[in-house]
Amino acid sequence: MKKLLLAILCLTVVRVSAQQNLAGTITYEYQYDWLKSIERDRFMTKEEKERALQTWKNDQNWKTKMLLTFNTLGSHYEKSPEERGSSWQKTDFSVSRDLVNNKVLETQMIGGKVYMVDDSLYNYEWKIKSEIKEVAGYLCMLATTYDSQRNYTIEAWFTTDIPVSLGPEDFMGLPGMILEMNIDGGVVNIAAVSIKLNPEQALPKQSKVKGKRYLRADYQKAKLKYIKDAEEARQMPWGLRY
Repeated sequence: MKKLLLAILCLTVVRVSAQQNLAGTITYEYQYDWLKSIERDRFMTKEEKERALQTWKNDQNWKTKMLLTFNTLGSHYEKSPEERGSSWQKTDFSVSRDLVNNKVLETQMIGGKVYMVDDSLYNYEWKIKSEIKEVAGYLCMLATTYDSQRNYTIEAWFTTDIPVSLGPEDFMGLPGMILEMNIDGGVVNIAAVSIKLNPEQALPKQSKVKGKRYLRADYQKAKLKYIKDAEEARQMPWGLRY
């Protein structure tokens, strides 16, 4: 009888803990490595790369803080309040997910034009690996996927201790919260630096943004055209979010 009561108590604790971990905020540090990006560029000549590497060698990494607010209804991801005052863009990158209605609204400015993806939620084709490591105090497992449009591998470290299938940027679809990402061999690294769980966390009210709305497939076509136009001009596709 005592063992049965103990088992029931343990199960109750696990359920309560899981419920408490379904909402809160996560601050990520988004880091872009200019030198690695230049080294991987397909359009610059060797001489152009050498000049660019010399230009950026003392300012290799660009960093900014991003904030993910989430609960059982959905999530909102945008630049952290402490960073917004330093932005030179009128419209920053943001992703709002509605888990109830299976909808996503993603906003990004590329080349001075606002693009808005208004479509159903979408997932990447993840492959879960056996590697594990600790990120921000949570035990995480590795998953990988491949971006065929831009030809690079994406690594994601997720934790089932926060049993919500969400993450930073437009990434989701794993059996737990994504706490760290490595994109294109380290050109971009995104890692959780602060996690605050709050079962009563509400989602922020979305600000109104004007821009052309696309289905994801149409946005991908527009993005591919932007990349090809940059290739023809022998330029890097500046402004694209990795």
